[in-house]
Amino acid sequence: RTPHEIDCLAEELDLIWAAGKDGVYMIDRKNFKFSAELKHKPKFSYVRSLVVDKDGLLWIGDENGLTSYNGKEFVVYDDKNGLPDKRVNTIYEDSKGVLWVGTWSGLAVRENDEWKIITKKDGLIDDMVNVIFEDADGGMWFGSYVAPAGGVSYFKAGQWQYFSTANGLAHNNIAAIAQADDGSIWIGSGLFDRGGAAQLLNSAGIWSVSKVISKNDGLAGEKARSIFQDSLGALWIGSEFDGIARFNNGKWFVYTDKDGFSHMEVKALLEDEDGNLWFGTKDGLTYIEAHKLTLLP
Repeated sequence: RTPHEIDCLAEELDLIWAAGKDGVYMIDRKNFKFSAELKHKPKFSYVRSLVVDKDGLLWIGDENGLTSYNGKEFVVYDDKNGLPDKRVNTIYEDSKGVLWVGTWSGLAVRENDEWKIITKKDGLIDDMVNVIFEDADGGMWFGSYVAPAGGVSYFKAGQWQYFSTANGLAHNNIAAIAQADDGSIWIGSGLFDRGGAAQLLNSAGIWSVSKVISKNDGLAGEKARSIFQDSLGALWIGSEFDGIARFNNGKWFVYTDKDGFSHMEVKALLEDEDGNLWFGTKDGLTYIEAHKLTLLP
């Protein structure tokens, strides 16, 4: 079976990488067989992020640093050789192939085999970076998870914008950032039974919070733990304790373990190249075939 708790997923050809507290596992997505656990010393633990970059290199972020794997060899980066902190929260490859790494003590940006560090002194709302996202216009979004401080930093063309509960977010613990097909940005935030999802709209280059939605508006639970829009246009927002909500054709639908999900907390979502959806939960994987998705309301 999968590792019990799955925090992140990545696709590499016919392979799905699934990782979390118990390490990194390889899954053959064609026949659902587990190839193996990715062995490493020290053992990968509390893996928070996985990225397969444009060159096919696997990047793994856990409590001991950032590790690259080329299929044969591992290279480890930590606070002694490039990172501001060995505790890695998130990894992101942007449209130019630049690697961004969020840690507890700032951002590390890798370009041309060199590292650049970005912290509050350089403009971040907080040094703890939990989420990284690049929008369609090349703007970079950075979310922290240190409420009551924290929130979101947005950077484009040398200018910063900031978002927190002071200007409309539901909570300053940022768990997810995604962009919908209509260009709006969705920010998921919260802690336990507090929080929500905020939609941001852009006007003349300035982003602002348009609306905040909560459980009363259709979410499965108050905290928005994960956000993903599939290729059919449906928006999925996972909760901490209460399942996952799907917004399609103007209506919300909530799915839980009673509908077949392996756990009520959905942490990671991935759509593979064939349109199948993979959901990483606190207790294993849930998989929905592409043709089954077309049958959902």
